[in-house]
Amino acid sequence: MSNNVVLIITHSNDNQSVETVTKHLLNYGVKVARFNTDLFPTKVSIASYQGLDKEQVLTLETGEQYLLSDIGAIWYRRFHIARDLPKDIDRQTRNACSEESKRTVLGYFDALNVFKIDDYWSIRKASSKELQLIKANEQRIDIPDTLTTNDPQAALDFYNKHNGNIITKMQTAFAIYEDGKENVVFTNPVKESDLDRLEDLRFCPMQFQQSLPKELELRATVVGDKVFCIAINSNEFQTENYDWRRKGATTLAAWFAYDLPEEEAQKLIKLTKSLGLNYGAADYILTPNGELKFLEINPCGEFYWAEAYQKQEICAALASHLVSNMAKK
Repeated sequence: MSNNVVLIITHSNDNQSVETVTKHLLNYGVKVARFNTDLFPTKVSIASYQGLDKEQVLTLETGEQYLLSDIGAIWYRRFHIARDLPKDIDRQTRNACSEESKRTVLGYFDALNVFKIDDYWSIRKASSKELQLIKANEQRIDIPDTLTTNDPQAALDFYNKHNGNIITKMQTAFAIYEDGKENVVFTNPVKESDLDRLEDLRFCPMQFQQSLPKELELRATVVGDKVFCIAINSNEFQTENYDWRRKGATTLAAWFAYDLPEEEAQKLIKLTKSLGLNYGAADYILTPNGELKFLEINPCGEFYWAEAYQKQEICAALASHLVSNMAKK
């Protein structure tokens, strides 16, 4: 079999998950190629021939070369394209280099008719928080009352409907830089004083959601037909109660294994598949009265702390799913 290589799409500074999945893959007897996207185009090269009697060639920074036909499956882990460009390149040139690099790499991926966890364009589509909630409803998964809007009056009505007990979140992950410091935008409660700024929605829509009391917060990771679930009592971390990611590193050991009810697990698997995904990391709230409320699913969500601290065998599941499906394409 010529296409016995699993291509891992990642970057130079990724965590130990890549090495752990690689070890499992090697135990299956397949080859593994690690494509550090931050090193393209400076240290990794692609030669893609069209109309000539040649194949596309991927040359990694290690000097290893792979033909298109060598690759049998892809694990799309992270995509940090063109981060290694010289620092003295002016902004316009840098942007052009980054965009052309992105288009080249994505074109190369798209040419690979192999099994993927997951396809780049499926990930982009599935990242829509609005689509996720629509699909969750279709699977009869409970969700909090949610409003996405740029209409100040709609936001005010939603605030009043829930007696001011709502939170707000952005649909994309981003940071605001102030005085050279990165400030990540997390989930936050809406205060009465915030109502004076609702007109700002005219410039940027936001998502508002009913704030729910929490018994536990859950992270349920889907790999194919398997679900790995952990939970945390975020009430023990009062400053992180609205979003545990604020100081996520301090909570790593506080998570524990949790048995997601089988019916809910099956719904989550169906939701993941309906979004065109083989992998997803879903967040839930368990309320004090025992209700499970789905919040969102991240198509490339982090999981390795669950492997390292709670001994969830997610890396083994990823390797198994890649190998078992690479022969089916």
